[in-house]
Amino acid sequence: MSTPDASNDPQHGPVPPVPPQPAQQPYGAPAQPLYGAPAQPPYGAPGAYPAAPQQPYSAAQPYPVAPQQYGAPGVQQFPAPGTYGYPMPQAKPSTGTLSWALGFLIFIGIPFLSGIVSGVVMASVYRSVARKGEIARQNARSAANWALTYLTVSTVLLIVHVIVLIAFAGSEGMRGFFPLGIPITLYFAVSILHVVLVIVGTVKASGGKVLHVPFAIPYIRS
Repeated sequence: MSTPDASNDPQHGPVPPVPPQPAQQPYGAPAQPLYGAPAQPPYGAPGAYPAAPQQPYSAAQPYPVAPQQYGAPGVQQFPAPGTYGYPMPQAKPSTGTLSWALGFLIFIGIPFLSGIVSGVVMASVYRSVARKGEIARQNARSAANWALTYLTVSTVLLIVHVIVLIAFAGSEGMRGFFPLGIPITLYFAVSILHVVLVIVGTVKASGGKVLHVPFAIPYIRS
């Protein structure tokens, strides 16, 4: 019994021929490149993979060295501040500059009252400043002794000036500035000395030195 030819089937017309299928590669064989694709060199052959960029040769670094990351073996480690081997920066100890600098309150501008305020404040900070070190304690004591001396002398001179004015106000021979103005003149002289000592004491204390005032009354002893 004969089989009808499919290519000449009158009902369906001519059937196109089927292209031949490529033979399958055996298992494990390298894949064949597609038609028109550039051929790849086999693994391990020269040119199979792009070469890594090379560092230029130099006398300081004769051989190229790969960059190392922080924390990798062989990289120098720096301890964090405050850990073992890296001491924290120490604060500069106080030298009692504040005790002398408060004497500049005399420049407030209120006659007589500014000098009293200056001396009172200088003496009142002695205890708080004296706790901050030996140099601070000596400067605080020296500044407090001078401040109390200045308060004592200026108060006495002002009282004497008032008494002289009251006692000799109606006297015919006491109408000039002298001798009525001697106490107030001495007061201004002591105030100028106070300003000079405050400036010198502040400069010395800021440099870590102590200003000793030999003519100050030692109200506070060491």
